Amino acid sequence: MSTMAQDAGKVRIPSHEKNFTLFQAVLVILISVAIFVGAGMTVGKLFFWKSIEATRIDQQLAFFKAKVEAEPKNPENRVNLGYTYYLKGDDKDALQHLKVAVQIDPKFADAHYDIGLVFKDQKKYDDALEAFSRAAKLAPRDYKHFLQMGIIYNMQGKYQDAITALNRANEEKPGSSDVIYEIGIAAEKSGDKEGARELYNTAVSYDPNYKEAKEALARVGGGK
Repeated sequence: MSTMAQDAGKVRIPSHEKNFTLFQAVLVILISVAIFVGAGMTVGKLFFWKSIEATRIDQQLAFFKAKVEAEPKNPENRVNLGYTYYLKGDDKDALQHLKVAVQIDPKFADAHYDIGLVFKDQKKYDDALEAFSRAAKLAPRDYKHFLQMGIIYNMQGKYQDAITALNRANEEKPGSSDVIYEIGIAAEKSGDKEGARELYNTAVSYDPNYKEAKEALARVGGGK
C-alpha cells in the first residue's frame, strides 16, 4: 500500500455546517410536499429546488439581521449573518460582518474560518490560507481548518504542504472521505497513481455517492 494511502479512513463528514433548526424544519416540510406533488415530474424540478434553497437563505438572512440589530456586539450573530451573506454570494457584506466579529472577539475561530471561505471563493488563496491558519491556531482540534488549507495547497500545486495539512486533518477527524479524497488529489498530482487509486477507492467505498471521488477513481484507472 502507498504511504499516502495508509491512513485512509471510514466516514465522510461535511466540510462546513451551520445549524438553523427552525429553517431546517421548514425545509423538511417543503421537501416532503415537493416529493408528494412532483412525483414522476421532471420539468422545472431544478428551478424548484433552487427556489427552495434561495427562500431558505433569505429566511436565514432576515433572522440573523434581526439578531444583529438586537445584539450588535454579539460576535456569533455577526458570524452567522456574515456566513449567510456568503451563501447568497454577497462577499462584500459577508466580509463586513465577519471582520466586525473579529474586532469584537479576535479569538473567535469561526469568524476567521468563514473569512477564509470568502477569500477562497474570490481566489485570494494567500489571504484564505492566512485566515484558515489563524482559525487553526485558535481551534487546533477542528479538522476543517486543516482540510481547507490542504485544498488550497492542492490548488496551488504545493502537494507536500497539502499532505502535511491533510494528515493533520485526518488526525483530528479520522475517516473523513473529504480528507481522504484530497490526499488522493495530492498523490495523483505528485505522480503516485497507485496511492491515489487506493485513496479514491476508499473514499468511494464509504460514500458511494461521492461524485468527485468516483470521477477521480475512473481517471486513474480504478473503480469496481
